[in-house]
Amino acid sequence: MNVTKCSAQVVGKILVAALLTSLFLVSGAAALPCKTAGGIAVAPADDVSDRVELIRSVGGTIHPGEYQTIWKSVPSGVRTIVVNLDWSGHQHSGTDSLALTITPPGSSVLGPYRDGVDGRMDEKISLALSGSDYLPSGTWKFLIFGEDVPEEGTDYTLNVIYYY
Repeated sequence: MNVTKCSAQVVGKILVAALLTSLFLVSGAAALPCKTAGGIAVAPADDVSDRVELIRSVGGTIHPGEYQTIWKSVPSGVRTIVVNLDWSGHQHSGTDSLALTITPPGSSVLGPYRDGVDGRMDEKISLALSGSDYLPSGTWKFLIFGEDVPEEGTDYTLNVIYYY
């Protein structure tokens, strides 16, 4: 092999490595935290499932391929909302998958979010939503999807905490 062909192969390998590295960096940049077109920042939150001061909690059972919608009224003056969807603690731990999509009033859809979006694979989705000013008041929509759950369903709890 002559020097020209060898150099071309080395340059080609370097270009491929650079391209893969840039794709990795761009995909990492798209991960949380981010700000949506509506100006709402979404970031991982601490697990809030065991806190006593929960003020808005809903539980249910979701089945394969099922969508369940939960509507929550958010008052004016709220600066941060912490959302925790928890489906842990069942007999087939680590195998179920739920997805959460959040739609604030008058804003674009946030999500869908899945386990691990908060940096932990624990069958919980814990997110903090905040804005540069107040979050939109009114009725927020929380859409839960039973992505990969057993036929008998999976129990879940959705906790929503407001901070002024």
